[in-house]
Amino acid sequence: MELIGKQVSPARKEIRRKKIDKFLPDKMKELGIDMWLVFTREGAVDPIGIDIGTEGVVGRTASIFGFRDGKFEKVCIAASYDVTPIIDSQIYDRVIPHRKEGVGPHLRKEMGRFKPRKVALDFSRDMPICDGLTYGGFKYLEEVLGSGFADRVVSAEQLIVSFRGRKLPEEIELIEQAVLMTQKILEETLTSDYIKPGKTTEIDVSNILKEKTEKAGCGVSFVMVMVGPDRGHSSPTENIIKHGDLLRIDFGIINQEYHSDIQRTAYILKQGEESAPLSVQKLFDLTLKANRAAIGKMKPGVMAVEVDAIARKMIVDAGYEEYAHAAGHEIGLSVHDVGPTLGPDWKERYGSSVWHPIEVGQVYAVEPMIYYNIPEVGGVVQIGLEEDVVVEEGGARIIGNPQSNLIYIR
Repeated sequence: MELIGKQVSPARKEIRRKKIDKFLPDKMKELGIDMWLVFTREGAVDPIGIDIGTEGVVGRTASIFGFRDGKFEKVCIAASYDVTPIIDSQIYDRVIPHRKEGVGPHLRKEMGRFKPRKVALDFSRDMPICDGLTYGGFKYLEEVLGSGFADRVVSAEQLIVSFRGRKLPEEIELIEQAVLMTQKILEETLTSDYIKPGKTTEIDVSNILKEKTEKAGCGVSFVMVMVGPDRGHSSPTENIIKHGDLLRIDFGIINQEYHSDIQRTAYILKQGEESAPLSVQKLFDLTLKANRAAIGKMKPGVMAVEVDAIARKMIVDAGYEEYAHAAGHEIGLSVHDVGPTLGPDWKERYGSSVWHPIEVGQVYAVEPMIYYNIPEVGGVVQIGLEEDVVVEEGGARIIGNPQSNLIYIR
């Protein structure tokens, strides 16, 4: 049997190894976790598998990260036909193959060696990527490890959020390259060289963005082009861009597996206009102010919910309705990466995801928004203003050149 799947690049393999050794031991000690046990199998692969070298397994696989006699150890128990790529990942100190006896006897033996008092498993009410252990998988662990096992179990959510959310310098560099290229492509595209009012469609703009991305040697993560009022997140259509329209682009590219996420807004000037209507300018100014206020709040140790709160309050205090989503999210290996959600304390929408602290090395897309009916442009509009930022010791640093003024196209 030949398994065909996505190959992990040598650079990505090195990043995985370094992140595990740099971030996991200290965070586990901080949280009082003796062992992180990731249990996965074909057809229900734990999404964290891409970070620990088990993304391609077929048989039951148990990855153990824990402390034994004060030393941090990494052990993987996998089916004999799965062990070669796991060994090649160079993540684990020991890789133990199982055959007809299954994973159980080996896992029991390792639990006896480690003697963990607190075991973190991948389950979470609110964060899907931290919820990779199936119910059946948990029942199997209970069966193999005995009834007392469940008493030692805690959620690995906090551990995963910190481990996956923080980026190494080399990861940040790849994200910054993606963001800078995204900004360059948008700056080139949002001009009268490409946007011809009365002729250019949303799909035309999307195709331009895709072509420029491919020429830059990158991949397209996503493209959304929205013209006029009453348009939320949407795929490009044959809508024609006209004078007096607001043109909003939400766009991201992929640079060596790492994503960007940027929004820009342009106003298509009517004949004789030199600027946008005052109501549009007012909307942009407040969106900009809320965006920068949120970014200014992003310091290590601040809870994610506090970042959203400052932008949300600013918008509501100005007389607008609050936006019905979060003010931002992490970016990285996906456009909505693992990490704290910069959102409100809405239990049934975001739950615990907003109650994680901002940490050094996280990278976010920040996008508080206002939705408002402006008769001059024909309905409810919003300003797309989204910036990507890196969290450093002193606070968040905006990557590249942020949008500070409405873009005008004649």
